[in-house]
Amino acid sequence: MKADVRKNWNWFFALIGIVAISAWMSFGIERDWGKVDVSIVKIPDFDGQIVTAKLFRPIIATADNPLPAVMNMHGYQNDKNVQDPFSVELARRGFVVLAPDAIGHGDSEGAGTMGMPHVMGNEAALAYLISLPFVDSENIGLMGHSMGTMNAVLLPALFPENIKAMDSQASLPGSPELPNFLITQARYDEFGFFREMQPRTEELTSNETRLAALGIEEPIEWDTTYGNFEDGTARRMAFINMDHHLLPLTNKAVAEALDWMRLGLKDGDGGSMWIEPTQQIFMWKEIFGFLTLLGTLASLIPLTNILLANDYFKAVAQPLPKSNIPSSRNWWLLATINMLIGGILYVLLPTYFGFVDLGSGWGGKLEAWLPFMKLQMGNGVAAFFLGNAVVATVLFWIWYRGAKKQGVTMYDMGVSFDKKATVIDWGIIGKTVLLGAILFLWMYLFEGFFQWALGQEFRFAWPYMRQFGNLSRLGYFFIYLIPALLFFLINGGIFLFGQARQKELETPVKTQIVWWLKVVYAMVTGLFLVWAFQYVPWFLLGMGPGFENVGLSQFTGMWPLMLFVYIPEFIILFFFLTWFYRRTGRIYLGALMISSIAIWFLAAGSVIG
Repeated sequence: MKADVRKNWNWFFALIGIVAISAWMSFGIERDWGKVDVSIVKIPDFDGQIVTAKLFRPIIATADNPLPAVMNMHGYQNDKNVQDPFSVELARRGFVVLAPDAIGHGDSEGAGTMGMPHVMGNEAALAYLISLPFVDSENIGLMGHSMGTMNAVLLPALFPENIKAMDSQASLPGSPELPNFLITQARYDEFGFFREMQPRTEELTSNETRLAALGIEEPIEWDTTYGNFEDGTARRMAFINMDHHLLPLTNKAVAEALDWMRLGLKDGDGGSMWIEPTQQIFMWKEIFGFLTLLGTLASLIPLTNILLANDYFKAVAQPLPKSNIPSSRNWWLLATINMLIGGILYVLLPTYFGFVDLGSGWGGKLEAWLPFMKLQMGNGVAAFFLGNAVVATVLFWIWYRGAKKQGVTMYDMGVSFDKKATVIDWGIIGKTVLLGAILFLWMYLFEGFFQWALGQEFRFAWPYMRQFGNLSRLGYFFIYLIPALLFFLINGGIFLFGQARQKELETPVKTQIVWWLKVVYAMVTGLFLVWAFQYVPWFLLGMGPGFENVGLSQFTGMWPLMLFVYIPEFIILFFFLTWFYRRTGRIYLGALMISSIAIWFLAAGSVIG
């Protein structure tokens, strides 16, 4: 046992080392190895709320050498760091960059409402940027992704003497009076009002509204610049062969923005820091960020083993039940039914209960019924978790009434601590909760140290491991944990490891891998089928979004888009859920840990509406 504990300590410290090196690399890349200073600033909004922003200042920017600046605004279900590809690359080329969290997002206070009077805190952020002594206040650029542009187009009217160039990323086409307007257009944009579906080689003749917004009457072509920068009439539509959410991660979208700001804010002269636009390093920062995220999750395995070796926590590790293993045919039948239910409910429940009602009659229902539920995307996720748990509970009890006659007990389901009677050992449950709290606090404080010391969150592209920006977000964590915990106890516990339990294989490693892959089939394939229905006809056949093709446009947009995030997230989390069950023989620790991690990701980073 001592040798096993020593081995786990070695793995634990090795993973800490990997995370530390990755965080340091991400820190260095973000700052271009000392050429850029990055800081977090707090800006009072005109409504009295605090806007948190990330300021990138090339060290050559001083009061004696002011540089042009760009305000870089994120989209709806995002925060300031999602725009890092643009911020990092602009700053290392000699632009001051301010990336604010809009009101209700990230670390800013309040609840987000788009539009005037103060443009979700962006008016105050822009006034702050213009006031900085090292900023050339007469050469300011604006860029925004999705909702970011919806805010950006309102700002030039408030600062007409300062704004010289703009970049709309997967968003609005602007209007003729806006200065030097670049559209980086996602070909596969999930939102119809942001989309142009024409192939790259065709002229844009069918969208008169977009042409009018560009201030151009003649048909125009992709990737062609019209007008001129001197009088602010420059216009360009850059074609990005990507979907709405992933556009900021593309080399071309970033390169187009870099060159546009060079032309619009520096008269085409990049200066001493200029680098060819396609030579980008931001993806390395994203990769190292992913390693910090994955390494921290992986550290749970040796740390759990170390704690379970302690006499106090030993009882949490119970033997695995040995009976009620369905035949291969029955297992695949159960798994297939479960994954189809999950896919159907994902289409219906988040759309009806989450996000906002965009005029279709769908959306926003949970917040309307329970006004304290303010995480608009979180409401859809909560409805999905709760709906699946209710359906699984009904189906389980129908099944269990017959299974009991065959000698199946709640011990076989991973619930009871007695093989015959249903007995809950509250002492062991209490130790399980304490163990789960220690493991969660380890991750939270570990990430918090690097966020404090190096300014690095543990993430890939979107918000994952980050500190709760305020007490409201901490409160939402506990509220939204309830439906998630029910889901992972019932669907991710009783169903997966009781009703649809798998047999042990030749080795523990093989068992873990095979169980995990089959768990992914049972729990994630339904989501993948929804994703495929939406995107395969679109990506491969050019037919448009799947739900729009069949006249169900209310189901397109936000929720299929979020599957780009949820599918890989769940695949990874179900690996750890499987491991926790196999390590403890009961459903409790795994359900507690995975629901806590999933809701941490959600509550710390999701929009408060």
